[in-house]
Amino acid sequence: MLERLKDILNFIIKESGKIGSFLILLLIILVSITVILRYVFSIGFIWLQDLYIWVHAIFILLGLTYTLNKDEHVRIDLLYRKFKKKIKKKINIFGTLFFGMPLSLILISNGFDYFYRSFLQNESSKETGGLPFIFILKFFILLMGIFLFFELFRQILNFLREKK
Repeated sequence: MLERLKDILNFIIKESGKIGSFLILLLIILVSITVILRYVFSIGFIWLQDLYIWVHAIFILLGLTYTLNKDEHVRIDLLYRKFKKKIKKKINIFGTLFFGMPLSLILISNGFDYFYRSFLQNESSKETGGLPFIFILKFFILLMGIFLFFELFRQILNFLREKK
């Protein structure tokens, strides 16, 4: 049962990483189009600038948990890299329980309020000609908190399984 749950959580995180990797290509295309339009044709669209800012933000929000899943996240390695594997595991589980999980729960709680308030107000860009429906972008903050919680929970399950 726990193995099945772990597999499902792993699948969700990996798929979000795939979507994020696609978004980086989209971001490059959007920025390129914006630059060409602006500097070659002297045309600028606020909605296009908003769109590449949105894509950039979503790429980061989706990529965060994928990076954690692959253990490629940034650490302060001055001491950590010299520790034995057993000590590293203890540090990781401590960090997950006392820093990661509370952060993910704060992101879920505050992210939901942030998204829901924006949804109720039907918030749109403050710039004339900008994108409507900013709640879509704010939803990804909530989603990142949920994905982070899933990934940290999966890591805790892995830690518990390895102790046996």
